[in-house]
Amino acid sequence: MKKFRSGSSSGRGPHGRRPDVRGPQGGRGHKPEPSRPQGQSQHRPPQGRCVVGIHAVNELLKVRPRAISKLWLRDKYLDHPELKSIHELAQKLRVRIETHPAGALDKIISSHQGVLAFSEEQPEIDWEKLKTAESAVLLALDEVEDPHNLGAIMRTGWLFGAEGILIPEHRSADLSPAVSKVAQGAAEHIPVEKDNALPQQLERLKEMGFWILGLSHKGKQGLFQLDIPKKVVWVLGSESSGLRKSVEGVCDDLISIPQSNPEASYNVSVAAAVAMAETFRQKAL
Repeated sequence: MKKFRSGSSSGRGPHGRRPDVRGPQGGRGHKPEPSRPQGQSQHRPPQGRCVVGIHAVNELLKVRPRAISKLWLRDKYLDHPELKSIHELAQKLRVRIETHPAGALDKIISSHQGVLAFSEEQPEIDWEKLKTAESAVLLALDEVEDPHNLGAIMRTGWLFGAEGILIPEHRSADLSPAVSKVAQGAAEHIPVEKDNALPQQLERLKEMGFWILGLSHKGKQGLFQLDIPKKVVWVLGSESSGLRKSVEGVCDDLISIPQSNPEASYNVSVAAAVAMAETFRQKAL
C-alpha cells in the first residue's frame, strides 16, 4: 500500500422585507381562501443565484432564508402539498413570495417543480480554516462542462464532507438553475469557486499542506491500495479529454480506479463519488 509523508500538515510543510402576500379574501357570497402571494402581473426574474426545485428551495429556506430576494411559486400551488408547505414556511420566515404562471417558470428552466428562489448569497470556501486544518478534502474539476455532472458532484461532495469545489473560469459549467436542480440542496452547503489559473491554485494548495491527486486511467497506483493523505485535493478531468497536461503536471500522483473493462471509462461524477467514498471510509477508520 502506497504511503504518503505524515506530519502536522499531512507531510507537506509550508512553502513559503416582510412577505408580499394577500390576506384572506372574503366578502358577500365569497368563501375565504388561504392567503395568496401577489406579483402575478410581472414575470421578470430578479438578479441573483436561481435555486430550483422543491428539495433545493427547502434547503435554501433552512440555511439562508434572509438571502432570498424573492420566491416564485406557480399558480395553483395550493393543489400541491409540498408547494403549499414551502409557501407556509416562506411566510413564517418573512420571505417575499410571488405567484406566476407555470410558463413563466418554464422560461427559466422546465424542470422547476413549481418553485424557484433567488438568493443573493452563496457559500464560500474558508481559506483561513484550510490553512491550519489537519484534515480536509477539496475537489478540482478541470473543464467539466456538463451541468448535470457538476450538480451531481456537488451533491456527492456535500454528503462526503468536501470543503469546496474548484473550477476554471472558462470551459466549465456555471452555477445555473440546472445545476441547482441536480444538486438537490447541496449548493447551500458546498462552495464552488472559480479560478482563472487552476494549476497555480493547485500549487498554492500544496503550500497549505495538500496533496494533489489526479484521477486518471494513466495512474499506476490503484485507489483502493492508496493510503489517502489527510489533506487531499482530488482532481478530475473533462468528460471528453480528461486532465489537461498543465493540470496533470501539477499533480503529485495519478490514481486509477479499478474497472473490469479497460476500454471504457467512468463518468466524471461517478469517479468523483468513488474517490470521495473511499476517502470518507478511510477517515472513519
